[in-house]
Amino acid sequence: MSEGVHGEQATGRVTHSLLRLGTAMRSQAWEWAESAGLTPTQGEILMLLMQRKNPLRLGEIARETALTAATTSDAVSTLEAKGLIEKRRATEDGRALAVKLTARGRTAAKRAQQWPEFLVGAISTLRDEEQAVFYRTMIKMIRQLQVQGTMPEHRMCVTCKHFEASKNPKKAAHRCNALDIAISDVDLRLDCAVHEQADSLTQKKTWKIFAQSAT
Repeated sequence: MSEGVHGEQATGRVTHSLLRLGTAMRSQAWEWAESAGLTPTQGEILMLLMQRKNPLRLGEIARETALTAATTSDAVSTLEAKGLIEKRRATEDGRALAVKLTARGRTAAKRAQQWPEFLVGAISTLRDEEQAVFYRTMIKMIRQLQVQGTMPEHRMCVTCKHFEASKNPKKAAHRCNALDIAISDVDLRLDCAVHEQADSLTQKKTWKIFAQSAT
């Protein structure tokens, strides 16, 4: 049997499948963005600002979204003109500008979060154990891309300073030292809601509930 389109047979098939998924996601992103009077890049920036909650500098936005400084600046200027974001002086450096959502921007960001829902139906056809394996596999791929420098680092357990990897995962779970709890490979967060802020009991309970509901 011949090799896959992108190289060795199994690797090529996986690569080609991911590219097909990427095409579908890009198409859906543009369809949603056009209906909202935005571009996918603008929608991504709105979602990022909503997730981070605190104002972000342009450099931080560019790094998180893997955009150039020029593209980021243009997108932010357009969003500001639309009244979806506003600029203010950064609290830690009055010479720098930071960006935050306006009330209209928060509404738009919530709508932007809904466009990937077209994937939910397909994912739900997988059995629970298949979803767990798929999720764990994606985490490993994302981490490798981050190590290679081809994907920006996001807040996730394996890059968190509080993450303590198990020396023998088959016998002992990983640990989150901030929350003082054990976490499995399946529980690893791509974007921990209490990353480096897990000081209160309420936050610990919230994270535990969130982690349990995701497994």
